[in-house]
Amino acid sequence: MSQARTAFAAYRSASEASVSKQRIVQMLLDGAVVAVQRAIDGFNIDDFGLRQQTVHNQITKAAAIVSQLRVALDLELGGDFSRKLFGLYGYIGDHLIQGNIRKDPAPLKEAQRHLQVIQEAWREMLAAQLAGSVAEPASTRPTSAPATERVNFNMSV
Repeated sequence: MSQARTAFAAYRSASEASVSKQRIVQMLLDGAVVAVQRAIDGFNIDDFGLRQQTVHNQITKAAAIVSQLRVALDLELGGDFSRKLFGLYGYIGDHLIQGNIRKDPAPLKEAQRHLQVIQEAWREMLAAQLAGSVAEPASTRPTSAPATERVNFNMSV
């Protein structure tokens, strides 16, 4: 999958520019949401060939991003959360494939809805990290854990 390689190359380039792994995930999620929206919008194109090409290309782009996010999860370190996210990415990917095969925007809208929830959660997590408020409440945090610890989503990206 050349788009997955392109996404990985973009990750490497970005990581060399010292972008945080969490920020890279946010950028990938943003790209996936935009690609799905462009695919949905593509159904309104009058020219049949251009419509088919646009829808297919944008779905393929979104699917490559979701696939890369899925394989980047560290299922051992991430525990139950990573396993659930792995399944959700699979569900999203299946909907993208169905939307592409059937040329139907309904599964794309379902995929987009889930991507937007994940996207917003990442956006909030990054904002909280910047504000230094990612720590657990004091009553649930071990006394040895610093109040400004960062959330580790245990991704290998």
